[in-house]
Amino acid sequence: MRATDVPGLERGIAILRLFRRDRARLAPAEVAAELRLARSTVHRLLRSLEALGLLREEADGFALGPGVLTLGFEYLASLDLAEVAAPVLAELRDEIGCSTHLVVLDRADIVFIARYPARASVSSSFGVGFTVPARRTLIGRLLLGETLPGGYGISDSSSAGGLFPKGMIAISTVVRGPQGGIVAGINATTVTDVFSAAELRGRVKDRVLAAAAEISSRLGAPASQRGGAPSGRATAKGPRRG
Repeated sequence: MRATDVPGLERGIAILRLFRRDRARLAPAEVAAELRLARSTVHRLLRSLEALGLLREEADGFALGPGVLTLGFEYLASLDLAEVAAPVLAELRDEIGCSTHLVVLDRADIVFIARYPARASVSSSFGVGFTVPARRTLIGRLLLGETLPGGYGISDSSSAGGLFPKGMIAISTVVRGPQGGIVAGINATTVTDVFSAAELRGRVKDRVLAAAAEISSRLGAPASQRGGAPSGRATAKGPRRG
């Protein structure tokens, strides 16, 4: 096997890759022979994978556990989500001139799974796959269940834990799935001097909320749970801190 900085991880993945449709179960001795590893090392790796739910022990060896299926289904679900959101986020980007992003929760982190950079010279630098602790960001805290008036929040470089470069600002909200639960978040990022406070909390905010409602609708969220731009006059306030 090729050497990496995390040999234990590499060996664990190598074990998982040994399982195939025609080889659903493997004994520890078979794994040791296949990977040319000491049996004591294989035993330790198998027990670690079992504890994570990625393998299960049976009478005649080990088989893949339900955790592998969970990883696969979550990956496929994220692809479906990104595909559904793509035209909506691209249209939002074109309408308001901001970079738009789709974010999902992965345990205690958020992961950016789609990005539509602004066509202007200034755009966000959060590429697909960018990961950051959820509680460090407003959009992450929304995904964790924090509620805010109007269902959205505005954050800037002073309230994003150092995530945003100076002068950047973001409007964030959540996307809901078929059962009405939060399945993702979207945001639109720009620089602070592009819009006035009234514009941010008016037209721009309304378009971000409408985009989230449209994605939620396409995912089958109940009409009462989709959100959208609230009625009434927006007030001009500064970015939310924290």
